[in-house]
This record gives sequence, structure tokens and C-alpha cells, in this order.
Amino acid sequence: MLIPALFFAGVALYMVLWNIYISFTNWSIFNPKPKFAGLSTYTALFHDMIFKLGITHSAIITAVVLVVGTVLGILFAGGLYFLKSNVQRSVYLSILLYPMTISSASAGLIAEFLYMRQIGIDWLLSMLHLPAINWLGTSLSSQLSVSLIEIWALTGLGTLFYLAAFLNIPKDIIEAARIDGASSIKILFKIIIPNSLSGFIIASSLLFLFSFKVFTVPYFLGGGFTNYYLTTATMYIYNAWFGEHFAEASADAVIITAIVTAVVVSYATYLLRKISRG
Repeated sequence: MLIPALFFAGVALYMVLWNIYISFTNWSIFNPKPKFAGLSTYTALFHDMIFKLGITHSAIITAVVLVVGTVLGILFAGGLYFLKSNVQRSVYLSILLYPMTISSASAGLIAEFLYMRQIGIDWLLSMLHLPAINWLGTSLSSQLSVSLIEIWALTGLGTLFYLAAFLNIPKDIIEAARIDGASSIKILFKIIIPNSLSGFIIASSLLFLFSFKVFTVPYFLGGGFTNYYLTTATMYIYNAWFGEHFAEASADAVIITAIVTAVVVSYATYLLRKISRG
């Protein structure tokens, strides 16, 4: 197991170092022979309105998915935990995990139909004589619309890891709380959640990673790169690379990697210290 792990770690490290190297050059369609350019690529990137929009939109989507996905994941996992039947628990968990079996492209197409005024949610609202919602009409509504699809797709993932952490808690602690007259809600919030911080590290980190790198859903909803309301950080990489602005694409990738690494490592370190202190 050690050799394959070292191999994949080496490949990942090589890719990161290669991106860092390219980001400090001027490689593009206008400069086919890359030369060292220092921080000029990063300076240009931070003055690029589309790049700043992409980072901002990715941050909004990530924040919404992380908060809502965590809350729903904990509540769903708590509900599944207290089910007495393992069969029922497995069936409901499978239903929650089902959206993850759908490809991102299919989810993007589903979202596109849902947000259409003529046949989507707005059609249903009109049938109920309720006002229509301009799902993709503003920047904020566009990010929230993408977030809804991502929450639908990723909540099951959070539920899975929270439930796994809940099930690792010794049963005698739960039984003792029940004997003392504690309700299921009190047991969940006073005993189960405080003793399941390891599950938070995995679930929250995965929700953050998947939501911050969102690409396909906003790509389909926006019809490509024409809708700046739906531009994300990863879409900027794709657009810059295939536009042959290689240094800018690499610089964006380095920035995203740095953000993700800093957030996940800091969060995991904080929770691990909290766990060790008891």
C-alpha cells in the first residue's frame, strides 16, 4: 500500500509544482516560448474582473452548501441513527445518496429544465397562482440557484459520514442518557454531536472541496462562459487554458489549491486539537 500511495502523492506533487512554475512565466498564445515573469501573472489576475467574480461566486456557493449541507446532513444522520430497523436505515440512506450517482452534466441539465419559466418550477408556481422566481436573473440568485443543486447532490455525502461517526459512539452512553430521561433531540445535540467531531472533519472537508470546485452545473446553466453571473473559479481555469492563456490558468489553479489547503488543514487541525483536549 505504501508504494502506490507514494506514487500518487508524487504525481500530485509534480502537478502542483509544475503549475507553480508555469504561473511564474508569461506563457500564452502571444508568448509561445515561456519566460520567467515573476509575480506579473498574479498581479494581472487580481486585476481581472472575471477572475474576481469567479472567486467570489465560488466562495458564495461554498458557504451556502457548507452551512446548509452540514445542518441537513446532521439532521438526516440523527434521524437515521434513531431508526430501530437497519433495513429502513439502509433504504433511506440510499435515497439520500442517490443524487451522487447522477453525473454533474445530468444534474446541470436537470437544473436547466427546473429553472425554465415555461416548464420548470415557475410553471408550477404559476399554476398555484404564486409569483414566479427569477432564478438566474441576478448574480446572487444565480449563485443560490447553483447552491440548491449542489446541496441536493452533496447532502447525502455529509449524511453518510455523520452517520458513520454517530454509529461509532458507544451504545452504553446513549442507553445511560435514555435511562436518565433524555429525549432523542437532547441526546443528539448534547452527546452524539460533541462526540462525533471526527465525522465533521471528513464531511465538512468534502463538502468544501466539492462545492468550491463546482464547474459543470453553472457551465450548463449559463450556456458556457457567456453568463458572468455563473462564472466560478474553476470555470476561469478552463476558459483561460483553452484560450491559451496558460500562465493565468496555472496561477488560478495555484490560488485555488492554496485556498483549499489552507482552509481544510486549518479546520482539521482545530478539530483534532479539540478532540485531543477532550
